[in-house]
Amino acid sequence: MPKTKKSHRPRRSNPIEVSKAINTGSSAKLKKKIRDIERLLNKNDKLPADKKIEYERALKGLNVELQNSQNVLKAKNNATKYHMVRFFEKKKAVRKLKQLRKVYEEVQKTEVRKDIKKARKQLKHGEIDLMYVMLFPKSEKYISLYPSANDEDLSDPNVKIGLRKTEARRLEFRKEVEKMMEEGKVPFTVDDIMSGKNIKSHAATARVAPSEEIDAPEQKDSDSQEDDFFE
Repeated sequence: MPKTKKSHRPRRSNPIEVSKAINTGSSAKLKKKIRDIERLLNKNDKLPADKKIEYERALKGLNVELQNSQNVLKAKNNATKYHMVRFFEKKKAVRKLKQLRKVYEEVQKTEVRKDIKKARKQLKHGEIDLMYVMLFPKSEKYISLYPSANDEDLSDPNVKIGLRKTEARRLEFRKEVEKMMEEGKVPFTVDDIMSGKNIKSHAATARVAPSEEIDAPEQKDSDSQEDDFFE
């Protein structure tokens, strides 16, 4: 019998599952997977629409996971690098706050409204300072609350610009902390810190939440030594 010819159908590529693509592990593996998918999308103009959507969805998920992975690594490095300065600034802030509380108690006994108001304001500043140390994001270079005198060349305009930016960020974050405290968004209290309670800090970098676009096609035109915090 004559052999029947086998029909040669184009082999279908294995689909990319977003969950498997995202769980590839290290940043290096994530970057390689991202490059592979980008290369595939750039070189293949004849991909079926459903496959293109699937690859784009996987690519977005991988980029989100890569950013989270890099943020976690950066936070770990900063936690190590600034461990001691934050540790000592916390102790200093606690010591100052104890003094301010003592002063406030003494001033209250005088019943002089002006002095009581001033002492209350200083007490609030002390509480914000302590929360600043605890809440400053680990994803950023830590900006000291109590900077020591340095030998910076203030005649250098670049140095002046850098110092202004540092001071601006310090003041900006103090305001953020004050707002969080006023709105009750801090997951622990000043008394928790003062009492030595074991606190899991929320200062670590937040994960980037995958947006709804990850599951949709891309549309055109249209961010304990003494407690767990210091580990």
